[in-house]
Amino acid sequence: MASRDKTKTNGAKSVKRRPHKKEPQQVSGTKVYTKPGLMKPLFTGFREGEVVGEIIRPRMLTESVENGIGKATILDFSFRKFKDQPKAVFFLTWPKGVAGGSFEPTDRLLKPGEPINLSYTIEVEGVERPVYFVGKAYYLRKSFYVADAADSPGKPWTGPREKAREMLPKEVMVRGVDIIEIRVDSLTSMSSSPGSVPGKVLERYLSRAQLYIVPNGGAWAQRSTQGNYFKNIRDPLDKYLEKESFKLIEDPILEDFGNMGNVSIVVKDKLLAGIDDDKILRVMVEKPNDYLREINTAVGFLLYFQISDDIKNMIIRAVPDKVGAEIEVYLPLILERIADANGKYRLILRVFPRDLVENRSRTSMELGLHFKPPYTLHPGSENQTIYSKLVIALGQLFREDMKPEEEKMKSAKLQASVQARIAEQAHNFTDEKTKAAFQNRIAAKKREEVD
Repeated sequence: MASRDKTKTNGAKSVKRRPHKKEPQQVSGTKVYTKPGLMKPLFTGFREGEVVGEIIRPRMLTESVENGIGKATILDFSFRKFKDQPKAVFFLTWPKGVAGGSFEPTDRLLKPGEPINLSYTIEVEGVERPVYFVGKAYYLRKSFYVADAADSPGKPWTGPREKAREMLPKEVMVRGVDIIEIRVDSLTSMSSSPGSVPGKVLERYLSRAQLYIVPNGGAWAQRSTQGNYFKNIRDPLDKYLEKESFKLIEDPILEDFGNMGNVSIVVKDKLLAGIDDDKILRVMVEKPNDYLREINTAVGFLLYFQISDDIKNMIIRAVPDKVGAEIEVYLPLILERIADANGKYRLILRVFPRDLVENRSRTSMELGLHFKPPYTLHPGSENQTIYSKLVIALGQLFREDMKPEEEKMKSAKLQASVQARIAEQAHNFTDEKTKAAFQNRIAAKKREEVD
């Protein structure tokens, strides 16, 4: 039994109890954390294991499809005051660009205060599964980090590299790494990693998949001395492809469609093998992950598949001018990496963040293929309307199809009842309740005038 300290005050007994130990913080569903006291317990995993996060510069994504995206290890954290308000500060290894791009191009250097989007998955005490976090952050500075400094055992040392040379012994300096510091103002937790549509759902509603590998980078990978640009094509897609000696991969396995715009496809043969193009070198065929920038410049990737009628009805209204027939979808893609998959090859691609549309009007001067929105790029796949609507529709339809038959019948009866009610009131300006309430107000006003 726990001991108690008893004291007397004015003849009465008062009991001082030991404070209860706080229970581990429970993280479930979607929550937003901004207060340091609530955020700190979520960061302990940084010191217990390697946590790799995705770091995105939204400003860069408005100009480029391959730069401004990187991966970094979150080494540690601290809390500092900014205008008397404590904020979390993360220490990250220098972000390594993905898909062959650069996180910090020489002509687009990081500036203090630049917005940063951060996402990572980490184990949290009291939660069964790893938790996915999305953070709103701002870049502070480049710095030098030593996990265990000589003058403060067990505590990290951070500061400019020049200062580190003055203060730290050489044997400590060799243990340090160059990092960036970012201020994290808020974190949004999700109970699992970013949502995705698995292969068993894709094969249920999608069919006849094909992957086109188009030379000259496709229309979505053009470059000039001024940066990226996206060339319109005067021809319809079929005529454009007829002019190009593209490679066609039949029946690729659609493995996963991620909510964040990442697409996973499995193919049997090497992706670039057999392409007759001077820009595709043998070393790029054998070691594609070492030459992603060159590959994405030399060729473009276009995924084709057909959708079921139910899916078509859910997305066709969103993009009526999309390329192809109503049941056809064409997705321009960018290659991020290739991995071995039991004798096959798993392609990790990112959806190009603009819709490929076709102007079919004979009276328009802008015939052919175009990208929408037409002028600027925007971060995130939410601007790829075809893809985002497709992922939502696939999830909704699969959940409906998996419901028990009794629940389906109830839903159908409810929908029929609602539609019947709408049809009954189609020619009425107001329903009966609104009409009755309006009449009651008129009657009450008349009584006031009489009184």
